[in-house]
Amino acid sequence: MITEAVPTQSRPADFALDARPHPFALNPSTSAVLVVDMQNDFGAEGGMFARAGIDISMIRRAVGPTASVIAAARRCGMPIVYLKMAFKPDLSDAGPADRVTTEGLNKWKRE
Repeated sequence: MITEAVPTQSRPADFALDARPHPFALNPSTSAVLVVDMQNDFGAEGGMFARAGIDISMIRRAVGPTASVIAAARRCGMPIVYLKMAFKPDLSDAGPADRVTTEGLNKWKRE
C-alpha cells in the first residue's frame, strides 16, 4: 500500500511503501504495475472456475486490493500492464499441467 509520497535519500520522487517483511521505496517514473490473470473466467461468479465448482473466494478477496493498487498507480502516472492467460480453442498451445486443468474445466462447455 502506498502510504504517502515522501522524499528519500535515494531519489526525491520515491514513495514509501508499507510492505512486508520490510517497507521499501518505489520510484513511479521507473516502475510499472503488472496485473496477472485478473480475468472473469478465474474470479467472477459465472466464470469458468465458478461454473466448474472451483472455490473462487480467495481470488475474489484479491480484487479490492488490486483495484486500490491500480488506482494509486494511475494517480502516480505509472504504467499498468495486464497479462492474460489464453489458449487456442483446441488447447494445442497449453502445456501438460494446463491441459489437466483445462480438460476438467471443459466439461461445463459441453453441458
